[in-house]
Amino acid sequence: MNGADEQLVIMVDDEEDLREPTVAYLRDQGLDVLEADGGAALDALMADRRPALVVLDVTMPVEDGFSIARRLRAADPTLGIVMLTARRDVIDRVVGLEIGADDYLMKPFEPRELLARIRSVLRRLAVAPSLAATDVAVSDADADDDRPAAGSGRSYQTEFWIPTQRGQICVPIDQIEWIEAAKDYALLHTAERSHMIRLTMTSLETELDPATMMRVHRSAFVRPDAVRQINAIGRHMVLILRSGAAVRVGPRHWGDVRARLGS
Repeated sequence: MNGADEQLVIMVDDEEDLREPTVAYLRDQGLDVLEADGGAALDALMADRRPALVVLDVTMPVEDGFSIARRLRAADPTLGIVMLTARRDVIDRVVGLEIGADDYLMKPFEPRELLARIRSVLRRLAVAPSLAATDVAVSDADADDDRPAAGSGRSYQTEFWIPTQRGQICVPIDQIEWIEAAKDYALLHTAERSHMIRLTMTSLETELDPATMMRVHRSAFVRPDAVRQINAIGRHMVLILRSGAAVRVGPRHWGDVRARLGS
């Protein structure tokens, strides 16, 4: 892993009240964790030890998490990066994934969820050399078309292939809890992490099986068996998924969602 300490994690966040107890929890769970309050402190730590993974807050003074992530990824394509953000706009999450983050987590978060995501990324990093050994490559043509060739008739997507710097990752549809779509990309959310794929909402409408992924919003689909409960928050209906994620239901879809979920 390019000389990295395969068990070392560095958490970078200027909020001391959040950073210190989170680091203490991660250490209690057996991780080797160092902490930094910004990019300069991170650089000083990395001059002595090369981590396997860095947890980065997005909003920090002097140098924000996006800037730090860009230069870390440019310097080391194998470094694990998990980003923390309090921003709710999907574009911020997409930016993080596009610049090379392996995963992101919304604030406020449960330390247990951060631990699970860190361990998930570390597991993927551990198997990355085997991917390289099998010479799995993503060509420019592959990157422009992430979908399998469409067959005749009405065939639905059963898996997505995500191009990454370490090769392609297969994400079966039955592992996806929900899908968040925007203009020309989508975020595929599993219980452990999120993947960005260049796919339009129109393509999703055509390729997703309505029996497997139900439309709940003009820009979101949810797998029905991933729903744990339905909450009414003010005038909004919100689906709470098994992973703890909350997905708002658009008013025009209330009837269909209630019928599908038997509520």
